[in-house]
Amino acid sequence: MRYARLLVLPLLCALALPALAQQAPDKTLDKLERAKAANPSSMAALRALGIAYYKRQRFADAQTVLDAARRLDPKDGVSALYAGLAAEALKDYTAAKDAYNTYLQVGKTRSVRNDIRTRLVALSRAELHAAAKSAIANEARIAQQAGDPRTVAVLPMTFSGTDQTLAPLSRGMSDLLISDLARSPDLQLLERDRIQAMVDEISLSQSGRTDAATSLRAGKLVRASRVVQGAITQTGTRNLTVNAAVVSVVTSQQQGRDVQSSDVLDQIFTIEKNIALGLINELGVRLSAADRAAIEQRPTRSLQAFLAYSNGLVAEDEGRYGDAARFYEQARSIDPGFGAALQRAQNARSAQQGQQVTAATVESGLKNTAEGAAVTAAERGVAATSTGIGSTLANAVGDINPSAANTVNAGTGGTTGQTQAPPPTRDPAAEKTGTDQPATKTGQVTIVIRKP
Repeated sequence: MRYARLLVLPLLCALALPALAQQAPDKTLDKLERAKAANPSSMAALRALGIAYYKRQRFADAQTVLDAARRLDPKDGVSALYAGLAAEALKDYTAAKDAYNTYLQVGKTRSVRNDIRTRLVALSRAELHAAAKSAIANEARIAQQAGDPRTVAVLPMTFSGTDQTLAPLSRGMSDLLISDLARSPDLQLLERDRIQAMVDEISLSQSGRTDAATSLRAGKLVRASRVVQGAITQTGTRNLTVNAAVVSVVTSQQQGRDVQSSDVLDQIFTIEKNIALGLINELGVRLSAADRAAIEQRPTRSLQAFLAYSNGLVAEDEGRYGDAARFYEQARSIDPGFGAALQRAQNARSAQQGQQVTAATVESGLKNTAEGAAVTAAERGVAATSTGIGSTLANAVGDINPSAANTVNAGTGGTTGQTQAPPPTRDPAAEKTGTDQPATKTGQVTIVIRKP
């Protein structure tokens, strides 16, 4: 029994050690919090504390502090970048996009700017679905708010027929109608991607069931006053019939008559133009001669190019950006003049690349740059400040030829709230890199003086 008690005591101590370790004070964070409390108007102190919070996954605290740092210095790229990373971690995509766009304007690290550009494209879809989920969660309040009388939402059309390879035409037809109806200055058309995201979220909430009521519900949630509903029906092997109608979101009643057009499959663009002009009439707006001529223009005359484009829309709606880009590029190869396919292909490729960009990818791009030195300093509990032409030059040199010496030199600038250490006996770069011959930080500034 005595031996048992002796064995239990070490075991209890061993179990208690992890708990004690978890309760150990975070000296680095405490240091930065004291620096911020001592000088709450110091951008450097706020930035360092915000980065420290982010590193500890305290994303809400990080966003708050970093936004305060941004207000003090709107041209500080590091604060904007980490505010964006924190907001994205919180799934606050609107705030993330705002911060990232700021970094594109003021950020100094080229590789990070490139990553952020592609990341922004990928975030667009996430933002749309987050907004749709939020709207559904607040549906009772939104339903009481009337939409702008000019706002129209064209819902995805339904397709019925024996040839399911034609089903993607329902997305393509809606896309064309949005472009054509938007020609009228009296109408405000909502973006196709936004509407599709709302329909998708409603479908998920209803276990995949969609019907006419879904369209009206989507219209209310996107704050439209009227929605366009439609259907494509395959009749025979080479014929299509398209029906469309305008429905008031407020009254749930159809406005005017059905618009219908039928023709052979190869005349799908003629069918679409007939539907567009018929809807313009039912919406009660007039077109100028120039607007009517613009509607008559066709983005492509190739059915196969348009079918490939429509397949691209389906893939993009499902988040398959690589497949979407290939479909758009196929449409472009069939018809080199298909401008919409080119634009969609570029966006899909950017979104595909953006999906591969993570927070870790972005942070790794800061290594060996002056901006990265501010992050490294924050991890050590130092609120570093970098000013003057030396910092700008260090960023430029680091972008072109990153080196350990660049990071060291960039990080040896001033600090706030810190006691300066005695000067080292060796060159600072040599001391930090562990070599007597570190790579030298070099750069060239060319000044051109023109003759008066």
